[in-house]
Amino acid sequence: MFERFDRPVRCKDDHLFTTIWVPMASLKAVRLGTSRFQHCPVGRHWTTVVPLDPKTASPSELQEAAAVHDSRIP
Repeated sequence: MFERFDRPVRCKDDHLFTTIWVPMASLKAVRLGTSRFQHCPVGRHWTTVVPLDPKTASPSELQEAAAVHDSRIP
């Protein structure tokens, strides 16, 4: 479902999507502790995003996040 660095995330407006999330690095976002400031492709706005925990996220949330991937190029 997800590639190695692909990570399901939730933006502050509750949109779910997948983004590249490399630990200790930021290719196309501004790191803010455990969250990042980046473009949300669902709402088409700049926002903070946090990773979804695959252990606590519902299968429908993971499926919704997998349906939309932000651009791979920063």
